Amino acid sequence: MGELIQVTNLTKSYGSVTVLHSLSLQVHSGEIIGIIGSSGSGKSTLVRCIAGLEPIASGEIRIDDTPISKSGGTNRKVGMVFQNFNLFPHYTVGENITMPLKTVLKARPDAAETKAHYLLEKVHLSEKYDQYPSSLSGGQKQRVAIARALAMEPEILIFDEPTSSLDPELSHEVFETISQLAKEGQTMLIVTHQINAIRRFATRILFLNNGAIEEEGTPEDVFSNRENTTLRNFIRQVEFEDL
Repeated sequence: MGELIQVTNLTKSYGSVTVLHSLSLQVHSGEIIGIIGSSGSGKSTLVRCIAGLEPIASGEIRIDDTPISKSGGTNRKVGMVFQNFNLFPHYTVGENITMPLKTVLKARPDAAETKAHYLLEKVHLSEKYDQYPSSLSGGQKQRVAIARALAMEPEILIFDEPTSSLDPELSHEVFETISQLAKEGQTMLIVTHQINAIRRFATRILFLNNGAIEEEGTPEDVFSNRENTTLRNFIRQVEFEDL
């Protein structure tokens, strides 16, 4: 099976600070990649570069064997779910999903509405179609954001700390939705500190440190690693924060 994502010698800097150091990565269709590491390790920068939201200094990123521009630019094959939901507060839940369908994909209004209802049912929020985001809990907002991303039918879905602003109960709601997508074979990259959640369905874990992939493997291999003290200290820290 060929690679759906191929990152080769990716370097990214902000001014004089290099955030990613000649990083290479391959992701196959259907893989669920959990990306962990301390703040500042380059996790969010990596996925933002793959999503085309950040220009890159050097190296190459190919999506489905097509190179993306070094200057950045969104790619319809990639859907992004952000930490802070990024819903439009002046649109209803339904409109948050139908507007991109009508403006980007030029879908007919009736087709867009049918798809929005289907996706909201998929994330167990069908009754929220006519409500505004301000009436929703954080977990519900994030599930609407997932539905909106799915509406564009991306080959790759990227989550950047999707539950970092949520309490444990609401985080569970979001990860149950992500888990269901994993069962359906959706290719996903998930940046998270919620290691107990991600270890249940990730096919591979990447541990980033100082802008490089320091460890990678199955959840069992990475989370049972006893040799890498930096990794062990990170795991102890996030497990303590989850208590």
